[in-house]
Amino acid sequence: MILFIHAFSGCDTTSALFGHGKTKFCSLLEKNRHLEEKIQVFFNSEATNDQVAKAGETFLIHLYGCNPRTSACDLNHLHYTLFTQSATKARSTLARLPPTVDAARFHALRSYLQIQKWLGHEKNPL
Repeated sequence: MILFIHAFSGCDTTSALFGHGKTKFCSLLEKNRHLEEKIQVFFNSEATNDQVAKAGETFLIHLYGCNPRTSACDLNHLHYTLFTQSATKARSTLARLPPTVDAARFHALRSYLQIQKWLGHEKNPL
């Protein structure tokens, strides 16, 4: 799990998510043990791009406070909802919004590529 937390939360080769540090990732995984099963795909050298993207999206949905078990969530809807809530405030930080589905997909793929490299599985980045 340490490799996932380090790569997905931001390291030298992957971008960080504004306002979400490594401790938040750790506490999220502690409180939601079922997510450990979802992120195992990042350690599978044979995982498809779609599997990696879906696992990354699921993790990010939980990170930004939406529980797919209790409500229908996707990152784009969550992004829009949080944007409309923050737009009504006098002071809002757009950098705190969750990434879009496409941005999350590429973040997950970059993290996957880095984890595979650390595990000794050289992958074609294209």
